[in-house]
Amino acid sequence: MVQIDVPAAFAVGGFLADAARTQIQAGNLEYTCRAGSKNYIFQIFFFSWIPVYFILNYFGWETTYMWWTEDSVTAYPFFVPLFLVIFFLAGNAGFYLGKKLVTQGRLRTNRVIYLGITLFALVWVFGQTSRTFRAGTYSRWKAQQAPMFYQDHTFLAMFIFAMVVWLAGVFGFYIKLRREGAHLTKAAS
Repeated sequence: MVQIDVPAAFAVGGFLADAARTQIQAGNLEYTCRAGSKNYIFQIFFFSWIPVYFILNYFGWETTYMWWTEDSVTAYPFFVPLFLVIFFLAGNAGFYLGKKLVTQGRLRTNRVIYLGITLFALVWVFGQTSRTFRAGTYSRWKAQQAPMFYQDHTFLAMFIFAMVVWLAGVFGFYIKLRREGAHLTKAAS
């Protein structure tokens, strides 16, 4: 859902900056840039295509049947390009703010931000299940004919696949960044 995808991109940026805290606190620009590049790789290959897929194929659900009342994104020709620009700005801003907070030794503040966004996303999804658990067009949802998400087998399969890729990416990059930081710590000893 676009209302949580953009904040989630921001949160992941902060999360990955947290994972790279050793590299960032070392003060070496090369280490920081390498960590930042992992954020970019994650946002591009493990995240951005997910909301775009759902925008193109399940526009009503992806927008939580709010504000945009047409059944297809094609009715809004600037939606996808604007979404992508905002999405990547959020991902970069999340990493930049996380980097700044980590540099200042304010890890707790960074964690409160990305965990707060995670909580917001959970409240968004589970606080309005009449919208978030229904997969269909706006007009089907408005007529109360949109099926439950698990009844649309294509939607369900793609959602599961997307979440596996997303989670593998988030935790894979987290582990990679922490291991790189551990190597820096050992090298400094």
